[in-house]
Amino acid sequence: MDPKPSQYVQLLENWIPGIGECTELHDNLHSHFSLGFSVNCEARLLGFQCGHHPASNIFHVVIFCLISATIYPAAYRNQWIDLIDFYRAYLLGKDWQMVSYWFCPRSLLQWGKRSDLKVCGAEPGAALELLEPSS
Repeated sequence: MDPKPSQYVQLLENWIPGIGECTELHDNLHSHFSLGFSVNCEARLLGFQCGHHPASNIFHVVIFCLISATIYPAAYRNQWIDLIDFYRAYLLGKDWQMVSYWFCPRSLLQWGKRSDLKVCGAEPGAALELLEPSS
């Protein structure tokens, strides 16, 4: 997919807190989080940016999901899995709201297929192991 978004898509997104931030910042975040420019990668990054912004709320999530799944051009339209990932990234953005983008872990938005339901490589409900400090 072309890394330059449609001007129509930008018009639809510009009023949403976090998502309306400058294009240069958005492109640099793609690099920081090692995300491509697929529809799903865009959904993850836009969700994180929306959640990271203090003015965003669930209203913005609902509106984004509606417009991105219905009136976006076909090449940019979100499918159900993209909307799930958008919301998951939105919640992560809320959790990391007080941390500058550049101090967020680079792998924060990297997760596998939704069917494997792994979070940071651990099965849900599994005990987390603490790493011993190296000597």
